[in-house]
Amino acid sequence: MKLSSYLPGKTSESAFTDIRAGNLTVALAYVFLAWTAAFSQEAESIDPSGVWSNSHGTLSLLLTGDALSFSYASVFGETAHICNGAGVAGLVKSNVYHNVDEQGTVAFEIYGDRVRMLIVNGVPSFCGAGWAGESFTRSRFTAPRRVKVKAEKSRFYVVMPSPPWERKGYVIEGNVVEVVPVQHEDADQFVLARYRGKQAFSVGLLLKDTLAGMK
Repeated sequence: MKLSSYLPGKTSESAFTDIRAGNLTVALAYVFLAWTAAFSQEAESIDPSGVWSNSHGTLSLLLTGDALSFSYASVFGETAHICNGAGVAGLVKSNVYHNVDEQGTVAFEIYGDRVRMLIVNGVPSFCGAGWAGESFTRSRFTAPRRVKVKAEKSRFYVVMPSPPWERKGYVIEGNVVEVVPVQHEDADQFVLARYRGKQAFSVGLLLKDTLAGMK
């Protein structure tokens, strides 16, 4: 970590010059400020994982690292157009994720008490023309469930419109995963799941019948 990243006007070289010159108290102050700034940046990251609902639709989210996986269904407009989609949005800046496809880009903006979906450019392929975005608040939020894998092995599937592709990654019997229901069409046999291992996280679709307590 470079001190100059957090201390404008003070380079890492000049900070270490202070140490060599015997100004240990000053140098330690620089280190403390740098650590505090780095900690603050981490603390500002919000995990929106769970189910967000409003009067028009429902959005399921699971976050792992810089990737926000989503399953979404909603209705908009006077003629009740349908939104129906699933995918992964990548982090572009603090608490803002973009899902990009051949038709356009949709942003997911994460706040402490709400989530906003809005168009960055083009037309969202999972909604079509006329969709103006959507907002969800904590008043209708449900946290993920924790369940155990009951099958000997349960493979993850790519978070995408049905039918999803099977991945190489999997969880095994006894592993605990966090799950939220899928919202997009033709995926009732799946849940959106996140596994937090000791060395790695993974998010994807898992088959319900491989998990305990799922119907």
